[in-house]
Amino acid sequence: MTTDFYKSKYNQAIGAKNTLEANKRQYTDKIATNLARMESIEKAQALIQKVAQETQELLTFQINDVVNTALSTCFPDEYVFKIEFEIKREKTEAKLIFIKNGFEINPMSASGGGVVDVASFALRIAAWSLSNYNNTLIIDEGFRFLSRDLQPRAAEILEEISKKLNLQIVQVSHSPDIIEKSDKVFSVALVKGVSKVNVEE
Repeated sequence: MTTDFYKSKYNQAIGAKNTLEANKRQYTDKIATNLARMESIEKAQALIQKVAQETQELLTFQINDVVNTALSTCFPDEYVFKIEFEIKREKTEAKLIFIKNGFEINPMSASGGGVVDVASFALRIAAWSLSNYNNTLIIDEGFRFLSRDLQPRAAEILEEISKKLNLQIVQVSHSPDIIEKSDKVFSVALVKGVSKVNVEE
């Protein structure tokens, strides 16, 4: 074999080496860029998680406050409401907790529907206050499971919230106590197959 042959092989090896070194530099730069991106993504993710946690804590405080205020108006020192946020199936879910005498209870089976009526009304108010979309809330028989002796307190809750939040509440109700506290009453009656509306102020 001639010297030219070995020179050719040598030059080919040098060319391959230079190509590998160029590729190495290119991949090293890409790795550095991707590491910098990953660090930025991790920082952004940590910031998002922090903001989400602070938001959840704020929501928890606001919702708990509204619901517990409503519950304590109707059931003084009897129930405590808590909302907890949990991550399940990679989604954030809210767990609603009712406590009576230090024990977690199911309000539907342990206390009848009155507690649920008051809590669900308060949750609607909390949701409205977070969105602040408009100043009208429509409720259909919102306190129907609340016992007769607590209906006046429900009427007080409606009146107080309406005034404090400048919120117009349209409530469909058969409760005399709630009707009595209303600013305006639309009575609907069926007369000879025709609905008649009477307005009382």
